[in-house]
Order: sequence, then C-alpha cells, then structure tokens
Amino acid sequence: MKRKRKRLKKRVKFFIFIFIIFLTIFLYNNKKENIDKEEQISHSNISNESISYSTTTQTKEPLEKLEELSQKDKRIKTIIENKGSYPEILLMMLSKNTDMTDYVYHYNKYKGKVFSDNLGKVKKGQYPLLLQYDKRWGYGNYGDSVIAISGCGPTSVAMVIAGLTGRNDITPYDIAKYAYENGYYENGTSWDFFTKGVIKYGIIGKEIALSESVMVKELKKGHPIICSMRPGDFTTTGHLILITDYKNDKFKINDPNSKERSNKLWSYQTLKTQIKNLWSFTEY
Repeated sequence: MKRKRKRLKKRVKFFIFIFIIFLTIFLYNNKKENIDKEEQISHSNISNESISYSTTTQTKEPLEKLEELSQKDKRIKTIIENKGSYPEILLMMLSKNTDMTDYVYHYNKYKGKVFSDNLGKVKKGQYPLLLQYDKRWGYGNYGDSVIAISGCGPTSVAMVIAGLTGRNDITPYDIAKYAYENGYYENGTSWDFFTKGVIKYGIIGKEIALSESVMVKELKKGHPIICSMRPGDFTTTGHLILITDYKNDKFKINDPNSKERSNKLWSYQTLKTQIKNLWSFTEY
C-alpha cells in the first residue's frame, strides 16, 4: 500500500513537472511572438514619439528651438503663436528639420488633402528623392496620421517603383492608401508589405542579409534596398530609408524625411548597428 502511494506521488510530481515545463515554453513563445510582431511594425521617424512639452527640460527643447528660429522666420513665429492647433509630434519634427516649415505652416488648412496624382518627371534606373512632407501628398491621411508623419514606408516604396519601372503615376499617397486598406498598416507600415504588398506594383521584394558584400552585390545588380532603421542617425524611434547606390566604398541614401542626410554618403560601419531589417527589390 505504501509503495502504491509512493508511486502515485512520484507520478503526480512528474506530471506537475511536465505541466510546468510546457507552461513555461508556451508563455515564452507567446511573449516572443508579441515582441516579433512589434518589431515588424516600421514606424516613420521621430514622429511616433509620445511628447509632452509641459514638464521636463528635455521635452521643452523643441519649443525652445522653435522660439529661436521664429526670430528669423515669421512663419515659425505664427506656428508658435498657434502651437496648440498643431500635433506636438509635428512641432518636434519641425524643430529638427526647418525644411518642413512651409508644410507645417499650412498643415491646419490642408490636412487630409492631396494635390497631385503623379510624381512629375522620372526616369527608369534613377531613384528620385521623394519626401514625406512634400505638400503634393504629405497632408494625405495614412491611418490615424498623415504621410508627413508616418509615411516613410510608402514614400520609400514610391521611390523604388519610380526607379525600377519608370512609372510616375504611383505616389506615396496611393501606396499609403493601398497599404492601409489591405491590412498593412498598424501604427506604421508592416514588414509584410515589402514582400507581399509590393507585388501589386509589379515589383518583387525579398529580405536580404545584413552584410556589406551582400548589399553591394544587390546594388550592383540594380536592386535598390529599403532598410528599417533603429534609433540612431536617422530616427529616435524607427524609420525607413532607401539605399540606391554604392560609391567610394560608401552607400548613397534617399531618406524620405531629410534632404540633408540624403546628400551624404554613409559607411557600412555607421549603418550596420542601426539597420534592423532590409529588403532588396527587382521588377517582374
């Protein structure tokens, strides 16, 4: 009788042990799946931060910078005087990039409107620098945001399409609208869009390894590369940029949120720690 009880206790302990192991594995995989899902949302740029200008010294800096800039630009002075009517995110973006001044100045008047159904003149084999805050499409809605704030993905893809196909009739707004309506938007552009979503436009996207030799090989074949970026030189949260060429042992970049960064060449050593994922593209 005692032996039977001992055997029974051992079995119970064994099954409890097995249950704990399976429970641990399940919880770990579930957590990993959620993390992976979050990783696969490509946010736009500094614009996705949650910002409050009323508390710490750090959050006051953008407005302080704009106050200084307003001494030389009446448009910025007007923006500051009406700062409550602008998204705080947009004010922060402006403080880091005064090229956006005219866009922000007209934001409340034109938000939600699109002023062009084409990119203008493009040439196959050349990748035009398209900017999220271009007034032709930057006021257009993208999910609960606008192209200028969250549209780095659609803008990067529009550059790819223009360069690979020579088409000028696919704008960042067209792509953003399609991505949103087909489930490729979740607080930003999902990574699936760069392999599955782009098929609609006659191009093929594939993930490639983070390797200088692999990247150079793709570019030499005429395959542009979109990179999802970690916080660093290009963003404080997440961002997407397009690599178009390799010159003098450095990469040529089209950053849809900055003319300044687009006018520089970037070394692999600088980029590699900031790249989260990357895709190369070809035409059908």
